[in-house]
Amino acid sequence: MSAVEDRTAFAQRLRLQLQARYRGHTVSVEAARFAIRITGSGVDTTLSLAPLYDAAQREPQRTSSLIADFVRAAEGRLDAPPGTGFSPQRVLWCVRSREYLEEMSRAGELLRREVSGDIVAFVAETLPGSIMRGIPRGDWETRGYDDAAVAAIADRNTAERFAGIAERVLGGDRVPNDGWQYAGDPLFAGSALLVPSVLRAFADRAGGDVLIGVPDRSLLMAIPAASPGAERFQRRVTQAFRNAMTPCSRDVLLTDGTNLRAQPREEKRRRGLTLMGWLQD
Repeated sequence: MSAVEDRTAFAQRLRLQLQARYRGHTVSVEAARFAIRITGSGVDTTLSLAPLYDAAQREPQRTSSLIADFVRAAEGRLDAPPGTGFSPQRVLWCVRSREYLEEMSRAGELLRREVSGDIVAFVAETLPGSIMRGIPRGDWETRGYDDAAVAAIADRNTAERFAGIAERVLGGDRVPNDGWQYAGDPLFAGSALLVPSVLRAFADRAGGDVLIGVPDRSLLMAIPAASPGAERFQRRVTQAFRNAMTPCSRDVLLTDGTNLRAQPREEKRRRGLTLMGWLQD
């Protein structure tokens, strides 16, 4: 058996054990990142298998016990810590792809907001240990809140969390050749798209339209649309998406400082041109 086949079999073994233990969740293998992804009940977590695999290679006689410990330890990543009921102070907009949201159990119970392209936002809360939980409506309805009140809270908290981005963009002495990158939040970097002051700052500093991408949950990229580097921006976003440990979206959005709209993906344009050329031959 090759090394690749051995790692694949190892990952599938973990997937089956985790699925058997946590039946209320969906467990899948992310082969490219050699990791296990577990979703369900507003929880989405990715567990790297490399440390466990390496430990099993060093001590093959302990493989069974190492796997058992790993499976038990995963429980701490799937449940909210005790006493962390709905709290307005922890509410934020969380930006993800439509595909991601479709995979979440109880997605229909979440308060959503359209962003653009395949990017959507939903109301979530931050929890200890860099964990995010989508908040089902029932959690706030039992506390006397309605959708409008929770959306307003999420607007305010998200704006406060990312106000520093606008300040840094406007305070810079120049626009970087490759544009701006923000990687200061492991779970919510893309949520800055929901902050009007951030969009205005990008457009004001660029003196016009700006391209924005969120290839990873922890990475926001932006560049002036008139910049010489703008033509390479889609490729940069796509590459960052492929390399991401926690990918979000390959889409590139364009903002004038107020609105957001999705740009056609470069690979789609190429496929269309190839097809038209073939039809004309």
